[in-house]
Parts: sequence; structure tokens; C-alpha cells
Amino acid sequence: MEVKKMTRVAMLLVGLLSLPGTSGCAGLLTTLQWAGGKNLVPAEYDDLKGKRVAVVCVSDNSSYGTGSESLLLAREVSLILRANVKDIELVRADEIADWIDRKGWDEIDYREVGRGVKAERVVAVGLAGFSIREGASLYKGRADVSVSVYDMADGGHEVFRKSVPEFGFPATGPYPAGDLSEVQFRRAFLNTLSQHVARYFYAYDVAEDYSRDSAFIRP
Repeated sequence: MEVKKMTRVAMLLVGLLSLPGTSGCAGLLTTLQWAGGKNLVPAEYDDLKGKRVAVVCVSDNSSYGTGSESLLLAREVSLILRANVKDIELVRADEIADWIDRKGWDEIDYREVGRGVKAERVVAVGLAGFSIREGASLYKGRADVSVSVYDMADGGHEVFRKSVPEFGFPATGPYPAGDLSEVQFRRAFLNTLSQHVARYFYAYDVAEDYSRDSAFIRP
């Protein structure tokens, strides 16, 4: 191995040991693959390709409606999936909203929504404990997230599930409220959260995880 590559591996191993969220053989393997030039983390669920997919998000502190963080998150996740998953067909957000309005849907049954809009897969995102403040002068985004996929071609069977307790942004700590408006910070937090959710479904560069905090500062 060349000296430069050995140095890069050593630096990455040191970084790995300092990251609380990256541990065990899987984290070590991913880091070594990146050091060797294999920098893509594979999708945890890759069966959205070529499928008609409905992304539905429900929040515990707001109804599914225009302007809520749940609808904004669903739209952001849909946009990212459209850009990164081959031949995916996303059910339009207004089509999902129209179905919910007509049916007066007030129960968290994502499969019923999937049947109603004729989706082959439903990406269901549950959002709880959403907040963006830590005191009056600091921003800190927090949310508990659950992500499931239902295979509507197989009777609505749940084929993927992931829970993310207390997703935090920025990961490094609170951010001064005077530097950004509340609208700007909320948008940045939702964008980062939507990227985290969407990445379960396509391969992405592991380096993006290490730079997520620095990218949001631009209004």
C-alpha cells in the first residue's frame, strides 16, 4: 500500500473511533471500503426501483395538512427518491392529500392510503417529538422517526422497518438563533432529516454523513 493511502487509512480509523454513532465491524468495514476507494454505502432496502411509490408522513403534533412539517418532509423525501432511485414513479403529494380529504382519514393506517392511491409500495414515515428550539436563543433540531415500507402487491406486508430515536441536528450541538431565521433553520433541519430517511433506499457516498452539519449554514 502506498504511503499516502496508508496515511488516509490511519486518519479514517482515528475518526471512526471518535464517532459514537459508528461502531463494530460494520462501521469499520464501511470506513475501510471508503479508504480503498469504495465509498458507496449500499441501500438498506432497494426494491423501490421501477415501482409506483407513495411517501406518507404523519406527525404526532400536527395533522397531515398543507404547511405541516409532516407534509414538507414527505415532499422532500419524494424529491430525493425521484433523483436517486431508477425508474421510480412517485405518487403526487396532492393525489395523496386529495384521497385523505375525501376519506376523512384520521387513523395511522398507511396501507389503506396505499390501496387508495394504487401504490405498489408505501414509504411510511412517522414523526414524533419534532422541535427546533433549545431555549430562547439557540436552535437544535430534534425528532423521533420511524420508517417502514409496505409491499402493497403482497397484501400490504411490512418489508422494511427502521427507527431513529432522537435524530439531532446539528449533531455537534445547538446553533445560535441570531444567525438564521426560524424558517431557515426549520428548512435546513427538514432537508437534513429527509436526506437521512431517503438514504435507506439508494446507495450514497459515506463522506456525506461527515459533512452534514457544515452544509446547512447557507440560507
